[in-house]
Amino acid sequence: MRVIALIEDPGVIRRILEHLGLWAPLPTERRPPVDPATWPPYVSLPLTYHPVPDIA
Repeated sequence: MRVIALIEDPGVIRRILEHLGLWAPLPTERRPPVDPATWPPYVSLPLTYHPVPDIA
């Protein structure tokens, strides 16, 4: 098997994939934002920083 052509034109690629029934555009809709009131209680825990001595 060897490469005989390289198709870079997006329009040509789309037409080929549509003809083969393989064209599946990316979804443009996003799901609605999640209500923070429904988050688990541990999500709002305060973050703390504990310095670690540099041993190098």
